Amino acid sequence: MGKKAIRYAVVDAFTAEQFKGNPAAVCLLEEEGAAADEQWMQSVAAEFNLSDTAFLVRDSSRPDGAAPRFHLRWFTPVTEVDLCGHATLASAHFLFTNLLAEHGMVEFMTRSGILTAKKVTTTAEGEQGKLFIELDFPMDSFVGCSTADDMPLIPKTLNGASVISVHKTTAVGDLIVELSSEKEVFDTVPSMDEIKNLDSRGLIVTGPAPAGSGYDFFTRFFCPKFGIDEDPVTGSIHCVLAPYWGRKLGKQKLASYQASPRGGILYLELDDANGRVKIKGEAYTVMDGTLLA
Repeated sequence: MGKKAIRYAVVDAFTAEQFKGNPAAVCLLEEEGAAADEQWMQSVAAEFNLSDTAFLVRDSSRPDGAAPRFHLRWFTPVTEVDLCGHATLASAHFLFTNLLAEHGMVEFMTRSGILTAKKVTTTAEGEQGKLFIELDFPMDSFVGCSTADDMPLIPKTLNGASVISVHKTTAVGDLIVELSSEKEVFDTVPSMDEIKNLDSRGLIVTGPAPAGSGYDFFTRFFCPKFGIDEDPVTGSIHCVLAPYWGRKLGKQKLASYQASPRGGILYLELDDANGRVKIKGEAYTVMDGTLLA
């Protein structure tokens, strides 16, 4: 790539406050050919050293009147991934704030198919409407794990936490470990070396929210194999956590709190008929600038 200035922003996703939620870098590439330079994109993601860096290229072939569409790719510091929720939310926020102020929806062409993001306004009783971004993502499923799988390793991995059940996601092979309470989710101190030895991409730890908290469940996510010891807020794992907790609680709409040190809030809605999960959250731009390439 020749020397040129590439616009970027760092956006905190699934939060309305700076320095909370999950930060993602969003890079806007002007030429479609730039998106083919995977080594360069991986180097940029390693330079930002955030959970994910998103790269956007506008689809110039869209007809007049059609919703704007962008090619979107996501890179952790060490590899490209097939799906990322917080960096998609950050990308939509960046576009709606800077390029698409007059639009209410944007489409993304990704490794996981066409994803949409749209502006929605939610009004709580006694409050003015708040602007959220709603993502439309593919639903994931899960199966139970037997003692012949990773079950014997889980207590050691979580340093003795009380495990209720262990399941495995079908799409990417994450382990879902349900603990007895939100306190155990907060307090667990997992062994990253043990997680690396598990037969899974990463480890999802989750537990029920207490009555009156305003949430349905609490979650944390650990993925050291992808260069992310603990992901601050993870949209993509809620593609499976939404149906997991929705079935347990008998609910179609749920609220999740990801209990990392930064914390983040996700509002979820199941679309069982179409196999989709709607993930709603806020975002906050922390910085923007230009990347010299």
